Amino acid sequence: MDFNRMIQEVQSESLQTLLAQVRCEDSPPLNIDLDAHHSSTRQETPLDSLHLGDVLEIVGQPGSGKTHLLYLLMIACIIPTTYSSVTIGGWDKVTVLFNTDASFDLARFKHLLTSRLAAIMKTPSESDAVQLLVERSLRNLHLFSPNSSTQLAETLLYLPSYHRTKLSESEIGILAIDSISAFHWSDRFTAEQLRSTAAHRVSNPFHHVVTALCRFYSTHKPMVILTNWGLTKTTESPLAFRQHLNPPPALFAVTPNSSSFTALPLTLHITLSTQPVSQIPVHFSLADACAQGSQMTSRPAQAVIRSAGGSQISHFAFTVEKDRLSLTVIVSSLEPE
Repeated sequence: MDFNRMIQEVQSESLQTLLAQVRCEDSPPLNIDLDAHHSSTRQETPLDSLHLGDVLEIVGQPGSGKTHLLYLLMIACIIPTTYSSVTIGGWDKVTVLFNTDASFDLARFKHLLTSRLAAIMKTPSESDAVQLLVERSLRNLHLFSPNSSTQLAETLLYLPSYHRTKLSESEIGILAIDSISAFHWSDRFTAEQLRSTAAHRVSNPFHHVVTALCRFYSTHKPMVILTNWGLTKTTESPLAFRQHLNPPPALFAVTPNSSSFTALPLTLHITLSTQPVSQIPVHFSLADACAQGSQMTSRPAQAVIRSAGGSQISHFAFTVEKDRLSLTVIVSSLEPE
């Protein structure tokens, strides 16, 4: 056999990739503690065993709680592991958020972060200790707001350099994109326009996002969280949606291009769905309308978690409250539906 051909057939990987894989295997699970008040009694879900290197897709209609669930995952990543003699339970790692929907609410995020830390420390949120922890935790949050898929891809390609120069003493625990489908329609328009004028085939700009994301994932192995729009319910299940696009790799609608996502294996697919909001009757007074409005804001979302292999499905109710998110497991099974 030709020597050069033999060399080409030998698989190789960088030391950085190898070390990233070792970190994944040694990392503790992410302690999201969705309901600290009932954590001793509620059933466990796959959300309780998340590690570095896992890939999550959160799908749901607007207002279903996708971003709030993402906030809780991010908070668990950025808060310290310990403080003085108190176990905080966080990863104390960096979260990089790509705010493509321009929907990140810093005030809301900080409020949830403060409430979580105050509950752990068992001290008022205004205490010096809690405020110190909030400030320390927020230093682990790094926000990018790209305006197109091209900017998103370029920023992802720049991220290793940013990590090396700005975060040399820190590890990126979570890379989140909220939402991965934000530029779907503009990308389709751009591709159609270029296709009509170019003699050769033009790839969709989203392809460059996928390539850059897979490249960073292979060398750094963070937990990757992608939120995705789900606008139209499928006929197979009331808690499944037709998606704008199929991120890596979609469990329900495999496309001919799905092979491009093989380097980003999906760990969990989470579907959130809320009941339609009923209209306020015309005869209601302002006080009645306000009372009903407050009840609507805390209505639970129905959620389904599916593992990549389809071996475990969990159903739970997910409620966004003023100071926290609460989770109630409805049923957790080991068999696919």
